[in-house]
Amino acid sequence: MPPQAAPGVPSPPVAPWQTQAPAPYWAPPAPPVRAEQLQYHRLALADLNHRWWKPLVEALIAVPIFLVLSVLIAVAYLGHLFVTGQLDLGSAMMNLATIQDNSLTNPATFLFMFTPVIIMWPALWIGRLCMGPRPWGLIHSVAGRIRWGWLVQTFAISIVLYVIIPTGFELLNGAELRPETDASVGHIVLMLALVLLIVPFQCYAEELVFRGYLMQTIGRWLKHPAFAIVLPAPLFMLGHAYDFWGQASILVMGIAAGFMAWYTGGLEAGIAMHVVNNLNLMALGVLGLADPFAQSGVGFTDFLFAAGIEIVLVLVVMFAARKAGVARSQEYRVVDR
Repeated sequence: MPPQAAPGVPSPPVAPWQTQAPAPYWAPPAPPVRAEQLQYHRLALADLNHRWWKPLVEALIAVPIFLVLSVLIAVAYLGHLFVTGQLDLGSAMMNLATIQDNSLTNPATFLFMFTPVIIMWPALWIGRLCMGPRPWGLIHSVAGRIRWGWLVQTFAISIVLYVIIPTGFELLNGAELRPETDASVGHIVLMLALVLLIVPFQCYAEELVFRGYLMQTIGRWLKHPAFAIVLPAPLFMLGHAYDFWGQASILVMGIAAGFMAWYTGGLEAGIAMHVVNNLNLMALGVLGLADPFAQSGVGFTDFLFAAGIEIVLVLVVMFAARKAGVARSQEYRVVDR
């Protein structure tokens, strides 16, 4: 028998994926269930088969898959360097900083830089397919899917705050936004097309891991949302090689994305912020107008500017979510354990 409510208590609502086939007659009695409003970080509890240890096994499945695919990508990239005569193990070509610089002008190096991040997505999907929680859509929002209309709204908000307003300030200050590169127009168009095609998937994969997987894993064990919002942020920060104030701005960005995931009930606002920010930086890098990989030179003023934009973004998203009636939680059946 599937989990039942206590005698005399109305049965909780059933989501489409929460129906279960009848258990064999020899199976032990199913635990009782109750209805609970689940916020984003607690959505793993909507899987009636969840256990506290499952995300650990999920990681044990996903991480080796990620490592194997990363090695295959690295081998393919080294093969490309060998065939094109660029492979020199003793040269700066194998230096991370040089690879980052080359990624702004070399399509193969660009793919080598970003594809390993993207494969976190299928690795996590396979791990979750094996261990749950199911369905996969629970990692996106309380609705069990990406809420595309809300994603478009948050993209528009992010574009205004990360692109239009800063560009306007630059123009008012007399900046000339003309490409500072010797590359041909065709090559610039190719690189910008790669940025547009690849970077959104890189950002989506990072949000799946650092907000989706980590927030919902912590939410299995600790109920208060502050733990799920704050604890993944340092890991997100350590994944970026910047100086102190650069790292601090990434930390604030991670906390902002986590807060928006909790407040809006899904990853959409964080995905939009991440994609717009990275697209803008990488496009400026291709045009020679900025260095998106700069590991030093970020000062306190730069940190305040970046943090200020993120705080304003959070406030605007909160206002927009209330106006749009975006669901912050959803009622599901939860097994009493």
